Amino acid sequence: MGVLSVDRAFAADGQSKTWNVPVSADYMFYAVGDFNGGHLSLEASPDEGVNWFTVETLTAPGRLIRYLVSGEKVRLCLSSAANPSITAGLRQ
Repeated sequence: MGVLSVDRAFAADGQSKTWNVPVSADYMFYAVGDFNGGHLSLEASPDEGVNWFTVETLTAPGRLIRYLVSGEKVRLCLSSAANPSITAGLRQ
């Protein structure tokens, strides 16, 4: 198991809690389920959550590998979904 392994279920638009990236490395961002028009973003903040930027966005089930830097905060954010049923996560 990696040093970061988190999941979040989404049944409506919203944000996950934030997680700290413990080690600079490649991470897998994934989502499965019914997006119903939604956009699920992996967001990162280099400044303790003051400013957020989008690293990647999924609009359908899938997975992406992205490099994240130690010390960043990350979160998942779902928007524009109509009655979604999504399980998403981040793995190192």
